[in-house]
Amino acid sequence: MIGGPRLDTPSAVGEEGRPRATSLTIAALIIAAFALTTGVLSGDPKLFSGIALLAGIAVAGLTLLDRDGLGPTVIGHLCFLPAATGLIASVGQVAVAPLLALGVAVAMVGVAAAWTNVLDRETVSAATVSSVVSYLFTVAGLVVGTVVLALAWFSWELVSAVAGGTSPMAATVCLGVLGVAASGCLYFAVAQLPLVQLTARSRRDAIATRLKRGTRALKLVAIGSAAFTVVVPLALLLTPFGQLVASPPFSLGIRVLSSWVVLAPLLAVTVGALVAGSGAIVIRKFTTEFNAASVRTVGAAIAAVGYLVLLALFLLRTGIFEFGSFITVFFGALLLPLLVYLVLVLVNGALTFGLLPARAGPAALTASGLICASIGAAQADLPTLLVFAGVVSGLVAWDVGTFGLGLTAELGHRPETRRLELYHSVFAVGVGLLGIAAVGIVDAARRAVGSAIGSPETMALAAIGVLLLLAPLRG
Repeated sequence: MIGGPRLDTPSAVGEEGRPRATSLTIAALIIAAFALTTGVLSGDPKLFSGIALLAGIAVAGLTLLDRDGLGPTVIGHLCFLPAATGLIASVGQVAVAPLLALGVAVAMVGVAAAWTNVLDRETVSAATVSSVVSYLFTVAGLVVGTVVLALAWFSWELVSAVAGGTSPMAATVCLGVLGVAASGCLYFAVAQLPLVQLTARSRRDAIATRLKRGTRALKLVAIGSAAFTVVVPLALLLTPFGQLVASPPFSLGIRVLSSWVVLAPLLAVTVGALVAGSGAIVIRKFTTEFNAASVRTVGAAIAAVGYLVLLALFLLRTGIFEFGSFITVFFGALLLPLLVYLVLVLVNGALTFGLLPARAGPAALTASGLICASIGAAQADLPTLLVFAGVVSGLVAWDVGTFGLGLTAELGHRPETRRLELYHSVFAVGVGLLGIAAVGIVDAARRAVGSAIGSPETMALAAIGVLLLLAPLRG
C-alpha cells in the first residue's frame, strides 16, 4: 500500500481519518523489518511476502466495495474475497508456528487498513453484506451450473445413443421430445426478446402480427410433437405398424430421423433459444431501475461470474479429473469464505461494542498483531531477542500510528508535518532499539551463566523491559 494511489478521500481540515503518511510509512517499515528478520531466521526471507501481497489486495478490495460505481464495485469484489480467502489459506500453510503467521497477517492488515481508512463499522458492515450477496450468487451459480451440466450430459448421451440407431421407438420418442423442447424454447425466446422494439417504427405493426402468428404456430408444433411422442410409440407397440416400419423401405426413414442431420439442428435450436431468452431476462432485470442498490447487486452478480471462472481455471490447473483434488478445491472454495465472513462479523462486533477503538482500530490491529507474532515466535523456538523485538515493534508501531492519527485529527492531511513526524518516529524507534539492545546484553549475560531458555526470570525481565519502554514512548 506504500506509494500507491489513495483509496480514501482525505480532507484539508481536521478529521477522524487515517494517520499521516509519514507515520504510517514508519509503522509499515517496522512490520516489514520484523517480517523479514523472522523469515531470515526461519530460513526463508520471502516467508511472508505472499501474506503481505494478499493482505494489501484484500484491504484494497474492501475499500473499493464502499464505492458507488459499478466498475470499482466489481473490482473490489474480485480483489477482496479471493485475496482474503487466500490469506487465510496462506496463514494455515506457513511452516513455522501458525500463531506467528497469524500475527504478521493481522499486523499487515492493520497497517493496510490504516492507509485506506477503511476500518469503521459502516464500511465493514456494507462490505460484508455486499460480499455475502456475491458469495450467495456464486453458490447459486454452482448449483445451477451443476444441474445444467448434468442435464446437458444426459441429453448428449441420450441423443448420441439414439443417433444412428435403428429402433423406431427410440427414434420417435427422441424426435418428439426434441420437437417439444425446441418449440417451447423458441416460444420462450420470442416472448422475452425485444424483437418489436428493435425493428423500425414503420414496420413494428407488421412484425407484431407475424410474431403472433409465429407464437401460435409454435404452440401447435409443441402440441403436435407431444402428441407424436405419445401416439406413435403406442401405435408401434399395439399395432402391426411396428413390424411394417422395421422393414425396408420404412427402416431407411427411421434411420434418417435418428441421424445427426435431424437431431443436431433441433438440439442447437433448443440450446440457442434457451440461452437467448434467459439472457434477455437477465439483461432486462439488471438494466431497469438502476440505482445504488442495483449497482451493488449487479456488481455482486458480475463478481460471482468472475469467481466461477477463477474456480474453473483453478480446477483445470490442479486437475479436474482427480477426485481428491477436485473435492479439496471445491469445498475449500465454499468453506474458506465462511471463515472470512466470520472474521468480518467479529470485527464488526468489536467495533460496535467498543472492543476495537473506532479511531485507532488499525493501529490497535497492527500492535496486537506484532505482539501475537512475538508469542508465535516464542512457540517456534526463535531467538529470545526476536521475541522481545516483536513486542517492542508493536509498541513503537502503536505509538507512531496514534501520533500520526492525532496530527490528522488536529491538522488534516494538507499541512506539511513530515519533520515533526520524523522527529517523533526517530525518537520512538531509538527508544525501541535501546530497549532491544539492553535486553540483548542481559540475555547474553544470562546465556553466559547458563540459565535455561524461557525461564520465569527471563520472562519477568522481558515484561519489566516492556513496561520501562512504555514511559518514554507515551511520555
